[in-house]
Amino acid sequence: MPGTYSAESGTSDSRSRGGKETASWMVGAVLIVLGLVFLLENAGYLALTGNWWALFIYLGAVASFANAWRSYRARGEFDSAATGSLTWGLVLTVVASILMFNLLWDQWWPAILVAVGVGIVVGNLLGSRTGTHGDSGQS
Repeated sequence: MPGTYSAESGTSDSRSRGGKETASWMVGAVLIVLGLVFLLENAGYLALTGNWWALFIYLGAVASFANAWRSYRARGEFDSAATGSLTWGLVLTVVASILMFNLLWDQWWPAILVAVGVGIVVGNLLGSRTGTHGDSGQS
C-alpha cells in the first residue's frame, strides 16, 4: 500500500522507503561504473593494476558514506551513527587505496589513523554545528 500513514510515528511509510530507493539507486550506479571500468580495461583503454579487486573495497566505502548521509538526513543532525559511518568510509577508502596502488603497507598504515581522526573531527564539527555535541542542558 503505497503512501500509507503510520499513526505511531506520524509519518508516511513512503518516506521511510526513500532510503532503500536511494540505496538501490547508488548500488546500481556503482555497478554501472564498475562495469564500464572493466569494459574499458578489457578493450585496452584502461590498465588496472594487479589489485583490481580492491575496487570492491571501495564499494564498502561508498556504502558507508551513503549510510552516513542517510543517517544525517533521517535525523536532521550529524550524530554518532553518521560520524561512525563517515569514519568507516574514510578507513575503507584508505585501505582500498593502499591496496589498489600497491603502496607499501608498512609505510602507509598511519594514513588509517589519519582517516579515523579526520572522521572524528569532521563528525564533531558538523555535530556541534547542528547542536548534537554541544551543551547537554545539564550543569
